[in-house]
Amino acid sequence: MSKDFYNNITIQMAGDDQSPLFDDLIEKTSFIQSASSLNLADIIAPAENHMDTSKLGHLWGDVAPQDGKYTFEIATVLPYYLPDFEKCPEYSVTIDEAEIFVSSRMVKCFYTKDASSPSPLQYYLVHRLALGDLISKQGLLYTHPVPLRSFVTKRYYMEGTSAEEIIQNNFYSWVRHFVNDLSCLLDSVRTASPKDTKQLLPQMATTLLPMFWISVKGANEKVAVAQFAADLPTAAFRSLSNLDKSGVKRARSFLAGSNAIPIHDSALGLATTYAYYGYLGLALVQVCIACESVLAQAYEKFLTSRGVSKTKYAEAERDITFSQLLNLHLAAIKDLSKLEGHEKILSQLNYARRCRNDVVHKGSLQQVVTANEVDNAIDAANKLKQFLLEVT
Repeated sequence: MSKDFYNNITIQMAGDDQSPLFDDLIEKTSFIQSASSLNLADIIAPAENHMDTSKLGHLWGDVAPQDGKYTFEIATVLPYYLPDFEKCPEYSVTIDEAEIFVSSRMVKCFYTKDASSPSPLQYYLVHRLALGDLISKQGLLYTHPVPLRSFVTKRYYMEGTSAEEIIQNNFYSWVRHFVNDLSCLLDSVRTASPKDTKQLLPQMATTLLPMFWISVKGANEKVAVAQFAADLPTAAFRSLSNLDKSGVKRARSFLAGSNAIPIHDSALGLATTYAYYGYLGLALVQVCIACESVLAQAYEKFLTSRGVSKTKYAEAERDITFSQLLNLHLAAIKDLSKLEGHEKILSQLNYARRCRNDVVHKGSLQQVVTANEVDNAIDAANKLKQFLLEVT
């Protein structure tokens, strides 16, 4: 039977796993020890640095430290299920002395207590096995449990005078370390059993995780939980981006097939997307594809305008390297003095070229690359493109 044939069948998607949850695992996360009531519309997001938020109240002002210390726990939901460990949907792993807890049985249980005043966005974050007791004890009138994919958590033990101050000074670093730990977990399980983990995305990134939950425990065992967005566009419930009139016109022309999408524009678009999702090595590969494409087009045009046949150029093209195009032939094609900041632009693109070589020839980046460096390379590529394509 052809792989293109869709042999349809109706199946039961949401299986009900009633395997026990052992006490030693329950102790590893506050999110299983108690259910948290939250509202989907209330999320803590990053404000602009110039905004004075002091008059808006303080986060967790009623949670005092226990002997000057707090216990924080950060959690998120992956966009897929991690594999069970020996048929166990809950387990913990240790990464660089930090413990990561995994559960594939957490749910968002949307509920109504009072039919006369429904709150459709209110929900409990709760483990599936505790759902029945929660409904009974809280007297929930209507419930709509939505299963979550793999729910992962990590604890931090911090000293400080207020929970808010600790959050403000550590949130981004917690998220970065957490995402790095998750990437390590993904790489480990993928390498251990490729066939069982083929659905996992190649790399973890903050922007793949629209929401984080953070719990804090302080004096007298008081616990508070809130929802956080590290990246507002992915957490929002509507589009925060917009194509203007010229952008819409250009997109429609591509869709209609009246204009082919230039390779360099496609590559720069992918570079921007890869960088946004944290795939910095792949972003730099696309930067180089864009630059080499536009340089090759300009060099071919330059040579044929001076009598070199297209056939002769095609024969020689395979021996022309990106480095030669960028560092030698570019100066012959155009007057570099007319490209403002050309030395810096070439330096940034050569940096991208060296990183590309690491990814292509060695399998990964061989040095620490920052998002800012990738953004600079993308900007440099755009400036080179505009310089080469401008009509003179």
